[in-house]
Amino acid sequence: MSPVQDRSFTLGIAVATILAIGVVVFVLQPRSHGEVRVPSETPAPVGKPIPKGTAIGNTGCMSAACHGGPAAESLAGKFDANTWEGSGTCWNARDPHARAYSLLTDKPDRPVRATARHIMAGLHSTIPATEDVRCLACHSNPSLATHGTAEPRLVSLRSEGVGCESCHGNASGWLREHTTWKSDNHAEYASTGMTPLFDIGDRSMTCLGCHVGAPADPARGYPVRDMNHDMIAAGHPRLDFDFAEFHRELPKHWQEKERTPTGQKPRGAAFDARLWVVGRVAQAETACKLLADRAARASANDPRTPWPELAEFNCAACHHDLPQPWRSEPQTRGERPLGSLRWQTIWPITESPEYGAIQPVVTMMQRARPAGFGVVGPVAQQSAKNLGEVRHNLVAMSDADLVRRARLGFPATFSEHAEWDTAGQILWGLAALDRARLLNRPVTEFDRAFDAVRRRDWAAAKPALDKLIGKP
Repeated sequence: MSPVQDRSFTLGIAVATILAIGVVVFVLQPRSHGEVRVPSETPAPVGKPIPKGTAIGNTGCMSAACHGGPAAESLAGKFDANTWEGSGTCWNARDPHARAYSLLTDKPDRPVRATARHIMAGLHSTIPATEDVRCLACHSNPSLATHGTAEPRLVSLRSEGVGCESCHGNASGWLREHTTWKSDNHAEYASTGMTPLFDIGDRSMTCLGCHVGAPADPARGYPVRDMNHDMIAAGHPRLDFDFAEFHRELPKHWQEKERTPTGQKPRGAAFDARLWVVGRVAQAETACKLLADRAARASANDPRTPWPELAEFNCAACHHDLPQPWRSEPQTRGERPLGSLRWQTIWPITESPEYGAIQPVVTMMQRARPAGFGVVGPVAQQSAKNLGEVRHNLVAMSDADLVRRARLGFPATFSEHAEWDTAGQILWGLAALDRARLLNRPVTEFDRAFDAVRRRDWAAAKPALDKLIGKP
């Protein structure tokens, strides 16, 4: 090795040694507990804040640190104070609402009798269901239904189906805030725009906005939600909804509890009965609101709103066999004049004198010639307002008083010629009361009655229903 090479080699060893010592000193230097050293960087420019009421999408809720944790317990029907950690996972795994958008496509996630393409052809529509506001309003977040298809982000959000924000409200106003709320958070829900689904009345109205229909809500960006007779004739299933029964069948992704100023407590023993009677009143309220809106649109000559709208009436008023004369008999027709159509059945609200708030609407719609939209609209609006007050009172009612109210409408026995909507709705009510442990009836009787109603076997259904009511 030459002298020059020797000096270079020696200098290299010295530099390497100094660097190694520096690294050791840095590593061994004492630090305060929890200190984290990060390189400084230029902060990224802050964009415009997202306006309140803007949809974020399911990904804003489903991180592992939020609602995207394991859901094995809730999927097995076990709920506790930590259920919320996996609520998004549970919803995505089992909830049929997550597949709602797929039903608008050519590859629905479940079997259907009529595909969306078939229904749109029946409506003579020139656009696919994935772009039609009438379809998107209930098969995705309704606030995204009217924004067109130009922005890929909106198209992607729609494909999430009826997701978190479809029910809880668009999250930009409450996504961060709701992580800090305490038990008494009614004010925070109102100020941020999150829907208080712990309130059974608000929960039922949220469901009914799609499962019955609702006027447009410009404040939230919702279009009209109206699945009318034209869509049914084209192949869409009719909307046959019972809040308590659908609630029972829904895979729960939450722990059911009362929220009070002093904390949280389990629901009362009559919770299922409360779901049923509140849901029935809410359905009548929603039907009146939609009827009033249909009247307003008909008066404005909306080409998609004929008057009267046939979906307002009981399907069996027209779709029934003709040879049997019992439909015209007084005990079946009641006070309706001959030739009149029976308005939609919302049992017991449309049948019981205990719920007089809806009777003006029933009377008008069941004339031999239904009243005009200019007359019906204001009456339906007033009935909806009155029924809303009844709903609020029922939510606040004690268990004992609510159960008494729920049982008032049940008949002593079933008519020999009860039509199917009435029979089915009475059965759902009896089942709800039984789940509330207020009727000591064997489950086998409900199984027998449910099976007979589904098979439309009246000879088997009537004895089972009579036995459930308590007829000797």
